Amino acid sequence: MKIRDSILKFLGVLIFNFTVWHCSENPIQSDLSHSTIYLDTLTIREISGTNYWVAPNLGSNEKLYLGTKNGLNVPVSFIEIETPSPNYWNYYYDSTITIDSLHFKLYTNDSLLGLKEVLLPFLYFKSGFHFDESENTYLDFSGFTISDWIELGSPRIKINTVKDTVFTSDDSIMTISDNYLSTELVWDIMSIIDNLTFSKNNNNNTPLISTGERTFAIYNPQIDYFEAFSEEATTGEKDPKVLMYYRRSVITGDSTTIDTTSATIYSSGDLSIIEPNVMVLDSTKLGLSNGMGLRSVMNISFSSDILPAGSIIRSADLILPVDTILSAPSYTVILDPIDADSSAIDSASVYEKDPYIGIGYPYRASSDSENDLFIVSIKNILQNIVLQNETILGFKVVSNEKNDPFESIWFDLHHSSVQPKVEIIYVAD
Repeated sequence: MKIRDSILKFLGVLIFNFTVWHCSENPIQSDLSHSTIYLDTLTIREISGTNYWVAPNLGSNEKLYLGTKNGLNVPVSFIEIETPSPNYWNYYYDSTITIDSLHFKLYTNDSLLGLKEVLLPFLYFKSGFHFDESENTYLDFSGFTISDWIELGSPRIKINTVKDTVFTSDDSIMTISDNYLSTELVWDIMSIIDNLTFSKNNNNNTPLISTGERTFAIYNPQIDYFEAFSEEATTGEKDPKVLMYYRRSVITGDSTTIDTTSATIYSSGDLSIIEPNVMVLDSTKLGLSNGMGLRSVMNISFSSDILPAGSIIRSADLILPVDTILSAPSYTVILDPIDADSSAIDSASVYEKDPYIGIGYPYRASSDSENDLFIVSIKNILQNIVLQNETILGFKVVSNEKNDPFESIWFDLHHSSVQPKVEIIYVAD
């Protein structure tokens, strides 16, 4: 034991001395007084912009909407139900299986929905109806009518809660309360089981094997405003879905066992059709809105020779003042250098597709508005312009797809006290 302790002490002293020797200060002696490297700043105030309109698509939004809010109208929302694997729809033809119930479900965070006197959405169904959640807009549904759809009526409301028990210090129960989780809207859809399990033009009573479209719609022209979770919001818990309860008969020898179970069939896509409110815009402001389809293109007076040759940009921030009266308090904005544009933009037209193509990664930048300002770094693109790796056609400015479509943000290009600008800090030789 003593020998081992002595060895450990020796090693400890040896390591300590090596560390002290290795880490001792030995500064490099060099005279930098002859260096011509310097740090400088540049402020660019020549910034201009134009608004333009693109037909809005809400396919990636985390909510489904119905009704009117902030002057925007959503007349209908579509939900397509998938063909799962295994194909539960074909259970209808299995002699060992009896389907007891089918329910269509939507989820919302409106805890008062079942308590207040409000109009609820009606559910409709149509087989063979197709929509593209990433492409379709209101322009594709001009003259749309629900008259040839099957009406399934209004839902039953179910409030989901969880019991919360609070204990005192001596572990005795003090109180039990219900904590709100979500609200379910439930429709009984057993009446359309034939439509769900057969193809649109089926005349041979054969099971539906192909994918086919099973499309539901929520619609009510009298409703004020309603929102529910879309398939983008969760990983299944609050997705639109069909819940099937069924019994399976299992025969073993002379005995038969009845197994009661359920299957969940999820939405494969959903889309709210929003009608924008195109209006005459103030030319002194740039606006963004997912619901209106409002976007902007911005020009900044910057070229490769604006900084000394070989300059290294340490930071470059675009700073835009926000009109707080017209804008949402929290809003995420995306800035993307333009790679190509199709033509001169008419600010009064609504484009089916965005006429501007952004470069994207690694120059695409995103930031939140904060303290009445929008500040985003554009260092990467400006540095590559200085190095003549890129040229600039301007910036496409759009709203992040997760922003509330009924909200907007407005940049004041002629603010009384804070002017739009780009602040650059760079190192030159």
